[in-house]
Amino acid sequence: MKNRRTLSCPIGFNAQHSPMGAFMSFTCGNPGTRGGIGLQIGQPGDQELFIGVIDGDRFSNVPLKCLPFFVGAASNQAENFMVEQAGPSEQNVRPDAVPFDPKEISRCYGWASDNWQAGDLTFTVYSPFGAIPDPDKASKKEMREGLLPAVVAELVVDNTKGTKPKTGIFALNYPHPGPRMITDDLGAGRIGFGCRRGEGVAVEVIDMVGGAKAEAFGFMRWSATDGIREKFNPVHLLGSCPGVGFEVPAGKAYKMVLAIGSYLEGYQTTGLDGKYLYTRYFDGLSDVLSAALDAAPKLVAKAEALDDELEAAKLSADQKFLIAHATHSYYGSTQLLEIEGKPFWVVNEGEYCMMNTLDLSVDHVFWELDRNPWVVRNLLDSFAAKYSYTDEIKFYKGEFAASAEHMDHDPSQPPPPPDAAQLSRPYQTGPGGISFCHDMGAHNNFAPKGRSSYELANLTSTFSYMTQEQLCNWLLTAGCYLAKTGDKSWLKHNRKIVEACLDSMANRGGEVGFAQYDSTKTAGGQEITTYDSLDHSLAQTRNNVYMAVKCWASYRALALMFRDLSDKKAEAKCLALADKVAGFVADQAVDGVLPAIFEKDNPGYASRILPAVEGCVYPYYFATTGYAGIKPEEVYGTDAEKRMFEALKVHTRTLLLDPEHRSVFADGGIKLSSTSNNSWMSKISIFLHVTRKVLGLDADPKVAAVIAKADAAHVGWQAVGSSYWACCDQIVSGEGKASRYYPRIITSALWMS
Repeated sequence: MKNRRTLSCPIGFNAQHSPMGAFMSFTCGNPGTRGGIGLQIGQPGDQELFIGVIDGDRFSNVPLKCLPFFVGAASNQAENFMVEQAGPSEQNVRPDAVPFDPKEISRCYGWASDNWQAGDLTFTVYSPFGAIPDPDKASKKEMREGLLPAVVAELVVDNTKGTKPKTGIFALNYPHPGPRMITDDLGAGRIGFGCRRGEGVAVEVIDMVGGAKAEAFGFMRWSATDGIREKFNPVHLLGSCPGVGFEVPAGKAYKMVLAIGSYLEGYQTTGLDGKYLYTRYFDGLSDVLSAALDAAPKLVAKAEALDDELEAAKLSADQKFLIAHATHSYYGSTQLLEIEGKPFWVVNEGEYCMMNTLDLSVDHVFWELDRNPWVVRNLLDSFAAKYSYTDEIKFYKGEFAASAEHMDHDPSQPPPPPDAAQLSRPYQTGPGGISFCHDMGAHNNFAPKGRSSYELANLTSTFSYMTQEQLCNWLLTAGCYLAKTGDKSWLKHNRKIVEACLDSMANRGGEVGFAQYDSTKTAGGQEITTYDSLDHSLAQTRNNVYMAVKCWASYRALALMFRDLSDKKAEAKCLALADKVAGFVADQAVDGVLPAIFEKDNPGYASRILPAVEGCVYPYYFATTGYAGIKPEEVYGTDAEKRMFEALKVHTRTLLLDPEHRSVFADGGIKLSSTSNNSWMSKISIFLHVTRKVLGLDADPKVAAVIAKADAAHVGWQAVGSSYWACCDQIVSGEGKASRYYPRIITSALWMS
């Protein structure tokens, strides 16, 4: 491990360490809680981790001193040492571990590594990432390297200044049956343990001075120390706490290299029969663990190179932390399956485990296109083939007064009561068109064709349909894919879908061109946006400034697609609609700000939202990739677009510098809506990217100071307010309340561009 800058924020937060596409995480970092290996779950694992050192040989009657990743470790009092007891024969086990004093511990946290140091012990986890090879083009060797479902770690015990042996150990204590020692041949000098067939750890020990392999030992009892010290029966097959250890002679420094991996065989999903694509290339868990140990030097070097890349970026320490934390969390949700003999890409939605949530996919797209564009094509095709639908739209008869009740709703809970006034509104129907589902299912259960796990009829907020926004999301994802790849053959193959999307957009836009009607899918309810759990400033789709700008961006994407399809008439129609939307948005400004909802009798009219500018990120991307054929500053080409740009710029600056601080929290963190205490880190990241790169507002020292203070606050939201949940998106007044263990915060990586 290279010397790295230690964290300046509190270090006691969980982090995920995950391979690509395996829906597996090794989680650790939060004192006094469980973590370890988690498979196909949207939360930390449920094992206690014992990573520590004995100042003596393995049989010494001295405490096992550990990093504080076990229950009770948050306290430093001797009477609160963890005692593991599991049955009559184990009632008299000694205290299992004493945590290092927090003052002894330091932590360095990189883009692809996590390093802990305490006394003579150093523990580092490496989780490098990169391009996932296209299975249609890559060799078996390339696929084994790209889809290896394991991470590696190093446990170093430095006894070069010692006068007696020291003993290092790594153990996981499971609360449920199934742990075992791995008896398969892992290679010379290697041993390991696992839990049933799906997860495990294999190790080898290396003398860091001479480079030769040293001896490791295994154990499995009801506690870590009982296993280490037991001379005659270190392995009891009824034990709950398997582990591995090594003794370090005086004057030596040993390194135990660990492979922490998974292998889930057979079908893992319902609805569509999916198995992990890596099972094409690996024969089982032992094959995975052996391959990871073989590749460990290469994986460590790759991780350190990624750490160097982030460290060299011209960003603040706070920004670098947020990017690193987001990247760790993103890969923990990724899943590459094989369905009907073909690859099928899935990103699970954090704690909710919804599969390929489209309003997350549109935000992940920038990251994925930089590394593996083929997964974006795979996603677009899967939505078009299996998770699209057609609808009609509702023409309401008469006005109504919307409820002013704030929602701030946790989507893990039942839906809130619908708005009675909305439900009673009479309506007629008219042509709608194609759109796409919110998601493809949840918890490894694919939804029926044309349905999502999330969307329900007759609701007015959380869990309602997102028809207009998901239509925009598919179009914007497609536009970004074409911008990055120039894949005209894909575009030509999907021409009919693109044409249907334009018709659907136009039908929903009415006289002003954007989001005027609700889908009949909602029955008596109303459409919502991805900001479903905020208040009326962002939840309602109709006449929403956020949706207006997103529709403008979608028309710009469509215009480029029809340009490449040589359909000048359709291209001109798209540009005209984009111009119409831009002009309408610009005309809504009141005293330098834009209402959140363009309906004067709606409580959202008084709200002020920063995501008004979010849609600007897409045309900017089309320009910076060269796809649009213009410079970024030329995106806003018509008079109406120039007026909208200026309105958005003034709006953003006004809100950020508001003397009453209605767009920031007390700690300085960004508040997306002036009337909601619920704020989302992933969307804040896009907002800040647009503010800096598109609007250029960070050139204003006053705005730059607000942003810098916000970045520092956002670090606290993650490291303190969401310390158990590894990475949290929905923050309520500084504390992670929902959307935990979340992938979408990868939007912060936009700051690297």
